[in-house]
Amino acid sequence: MHLSTTDSTIISIPELRDTLNGRVITPGDPDYDQARTVFVGGIDRHPAVIIKAADANDVAGVVSLARETGLELAVRSGGHSTAGHSTTEGGILLDLSSMNALDIDVEHHTAWAQTGITAGQYTTAAAAYGLATGFGDTGSVGIGGITLGGGVGYLVRKHGLTIDDLLAAEIVTADGRLLRTDPETHPDLFWAIRGGGGNFGVATRFQFRLHPLDRIVGGMLLLPATPEVIAAFVAEAEAAPEELSAIADIMPAPPMPFLPAEHHGRLVVMATLVYAGNPEVGQRTVAPFRALATPIADLVRSMPYPEIYPRTTATSTRQRWRARCS
Repeated sequence: MHLSTTDSTIISIPELRDTLNGRVITPGDPDYDQARTVFVGGIDRHPAVIIKAADANDVAGVVSLARETGLELAVRSGGHSTAGHSTTEGGILLDLSSMNALDIDVEHHTAWAQTGITAGQYTTAAAAYGLATGFGDTGSVGIGGITLGGGVGYLVRKHGLTIDDLLAAEIVTADGRLLRTDPETHPDLFWAIRGGGGNFGVATRFQFRLHPLDRIVGGMLLLPATPEVIAAFVAEAEAAPEELSAIADIMPAPPMPFLPAEHHGRLVVMATLVYAGNPEVGQRTVAPFRALATPIADLVRSMPYPEIYPRTTATSTRQRWRARCS
């Protein structure tokens, strides 16, 4: 089978399947539509071919294929890009989700993670050792995208951005080479992937710093979005100790199952609070936020850190609704 993508570009699918260790999915395959779907609604694109890489060699092969054919290359970790970077129309989609290995060094508080692992998977595995790295606010986000985007998450005030905990990376560059980069090895590339912007290659593995963290006081808090509440919320967040990180959206309330129907669509402060410190101090720290107004919903409690990424639809609904409203 040969896939014609333009008048002059032909991809040999049998050759790809013989060469690569991962899966090669084409528009004629039964799972094509599922494989091309991204997290954010409203983005509906049709890649010429989807390649679920199994390892760094596959990634290098796909990068070389894109260079040789001139086709657009989209790279997907978790598929959450609101700008649509997780897919392509008529190009090559490189899906890293099968590359999700994690190697935790408990003694040195570091971890090597393949870039297809999700924030939730990484956080749950690290929590078994009482350790954590800060990622974004949704468990299904791939660490590849959130890290290269900077990484604003629930531990940001205490431990900084995700890139502040990035110690090293392995990257396939445009010429198909697999390079290790860190502060001493290819330091310019290491600087570039930590906020330089642009495309410098496809990251296949990251080494992160881990921080001791057992339980948190955290969860979702919904308040009426009056001018007074919004101003007071910002003031409380600025005055709070660095152990408290707050991610808040002013937005119409999504139709989440725990919200009474009369609040659906009304403007609210939808906040997630995380206090990464002593639970008793944490309860005292979040109390002023609860006192700003009668909460519409209060899910803040003491919990193991991974539970901030719930398996229920609450956070996913907020993420999708946020993208829809932006």
